[in-house]
Amino acid sequence: MDPKKNLIFLHGWGVSSKIFKPLFYFLRNDFEIYAVDLPGFGAAPIENQMSLKDYAEFVLDFIQKNKIKDPIVAGHSFGGAAAAKSALLYPESISKLVLIGSAAIREPDLKIRALAKAAKIFKKFFPEKSRAAVLKILNLGETDYAKIENPVLKETFKKIIKENLAAELAAIKIPTLVVWGEKDEATPLKEGIKTAELIRGAELVVVKNAGHFMFLEKPNEFAKIIKKFAL
Repeated sequence: MDPKKNLIFLHGWGVSSKIFKPLFYFLRNDFEIYAVDLPGFGAAPIENQMSLKDYAEFVLDFIQKNKIKDPIVAGHSFGGAAAAKSALLYPESISKLVLIGSAAIREPDLKIRALAKAAKIFKKFFPEKSRAAVLKILNLGETDYAKIENPVLKETFKKIIKENLAAELAAIKIPTLVVWGEKDEATPLKEGIKTAELIRGAELVVVKNAGHFMFLEKPNEFAKIIKKFAL
């Protein structure tokens, strides 16, 4: 039996690696899964303000310290921007790239935000007793900037939202999958289409009737998309 492929998930702004736990059930038989807390979120502290380059260096360090061979790096929203930057700076350390509703392209003054309406999707996939905890993790309904209390993370946010990778994406050479929710309002589908156009050879898959958290809304369908690309 061939060894499982390594799959690293990078979460979006304002949440943590726990956001991907519902996916593990659908992917665990085919992948060795790593869900990473990026600095400033979950259990990962942040000591100095960071740029996307700094987050890419963090990802590289995680790969090297854990001796992860040829990982597929999948990033959602802000994590997608960090994943794209990692692919640009350290392509030799990543076998494939998956951008999920990625915030790598930014309109002027665009704020990354978790939509309050997204709370509805969790009712389908989490029992009543755990739903409150999930929503607490996501802090839905506020702009991300308003939620930040750590002054270092606040400065990081101001730096991150100014970083637009549109001019750099064409330099990505590794196989890339772009997955987008058809009804994504946080990172509109037009950004997904543009992202796929800018990365030569990138495949775009649109998840119908799904929003920014399409991997929670339709985890089985999302997992099949990942498997088709990665295996």
